[in-house]
Amino acid sequence: MAEFFPLNIDGNIKTVWDCCAASGGKSILANDVLINIQLTVSDVRENILFNLKKRFAAAGINNYKSFIADLTNPKQPVSAESFDLIIADVPCSGSGTWSRTPEQLYYFEPAKIDEYAKLQKAILKNVINALKPGGYFLYITCSVFKKENEHAIDFLQENFNLKTLKMELLKGYELKADSMFAALLQKQL
Repeated sequence: MAEFFPLNIDGNIKTVWDCCAASGGKSILANDVLINIQLTVSDVRENILFNLKKRFAAAGINNYKSFIADLTNPKQPVSAESFDLIIADVPCSGSGTWSRTPEQLYYFEPAKIDEYAKLQKAILKNVINALKPGGYFLYITCSVFKKENEHAIDFLQENFNLKTLKMELLKGYELKADSMFAALLQKQL
């Protein structure tokens, strides 16, 4: 996943927001790869941020901001800051994890894909305004469905003046790992 982080040439990436931080794995990676960043994390679940704080402490990350936010709600105030990089590992079907949780496939309802795609777009609409001109947006799912992946990238490009720099479905099943989708976009000046 580190290959999807933009190169931090001359320290041009100073502010990073992991908007759907969950337990903070991507934030820890960003902190390690990008070095000397001002990190902000948010999630809708307070208990998850509690777990993140424990992981950050174990990783030696003490200087960061965190807040609870329902980013699907357009009336929810998001960060007042603007960021050089926003990481959005958005909620999804989890279809890329079904090789280790095959029971999820059995119980999965195909209509859920549309629900997740709608949820993802709501989050994207609410966080994208916090991205600085020239800033980077890292979109991630653990889904293999185009509606949750490529279609979301089309939505970002068509509505928010973003250009895709790199996009890939990372096939984990060949390595007995989860599959993930990642795309790095840049906001045009």
